[in-house]
Amino acid sequence: MKQFFLVLVLQLLLVACGQQPNDSAAETASNIARAPAPEPMAAKMASDGIGGAEQSLTEISEPDAAPVGDTKNNPGNDPTLRKYIALRHNLTVEASAATMQASFDATLKYCEALNCQILSANFNKETPYNPPSASLSVRVPPRNVDVFLNGLAKHGEVIQHGRNAEDKTNQVVDADARIKNLTELRDRYRVMLTEKKAEFKDLVEIEKALSAAQAELDSIISYRKILSLETDLVAVDIQFTAAQGITEQGLFSPVARALKNASTVMMESFGGVITFVMSAIPWLLIGVPLLWLIRRYWVKIKAKFM
Repeated sequence: MKQFFLVLVLQLLLVACGQQPNDSAAETASNIARAPAPEPMAAKMASDGIGGAEQSLTEISEPDAAPVGDTKNNPGNDPTLRKYIALRHNLTVEASAATMQASFDATLKYCEALNCQILSANFNKETPYNPPSASLSVRVPPRNVDVFLNGLAKHGEVIQHGRNAEDKTNQVVDADARIKNLTELRDRYRVMLTEKKAEFKDLVEIEKALSAAQAELDSIISYRKILSLETDLVAVDIQFTAAQGITEQGLFSPVARALKNASTVMMESFGGVITFVMSAIPWLLIGVPLLWLIRRYWVKIKAKFM
């Protein structure tokens, strides 16, 4: 039993380093525990209720024509060939200040109709100093990206459109390998707990190791789900800006802005004068009588010595 426990501890160290346990160690552990061969990875995670990270969200909504594993008719099913790419679109949409709210609301409804995931949506109303603005961050299924972008152009003018992609293949492959290794290790620990010949202190150590393996497995599965969202959906970030009027774009735009802000500047100056006068009144109430008393006594003192 102790020999078997040492072998499993060695396997846990290898898993923590992201390495596959060697065949000889796995065979030795299997012989000592006399445990049946572990179930396939997909079946295990499905039975444990933790298989959501292993199935592509795009595959759920768009099943492949060829069955999974048929690399001849569908090369995308071959895990050694598949690439996991995180795509992102950055757009700037210009709309008039009067229609900004309507354009933003229409884009939100259009996004919801296409099964988008809305990450953030912000709208800033127009103020005397700033035009209206809005921002929207969503994740769109790949099959709906072109439809969404074409519909977006109907609610405003797209003046900037940037695209970038990030290869997440290494992270995904590493996460899948760690999930596989940790799942097999966890199952071996569970088999060891059923051994009738195991001593109590060994069972305590196995229970601790099992809890650590399960915690690490839960963590990597959560990370894998995040990677799935990044690679199976397309991120779209949109900034809505207000279109400038003709007077704001021409040669006399500084004059137009000055005339527009003239009343505001005058009122601000008038407000500054009022603030100064009101702040000076308390000092006048104290200072004028004080100066009068000083002058009166000064006159008496001067007359006495003259």
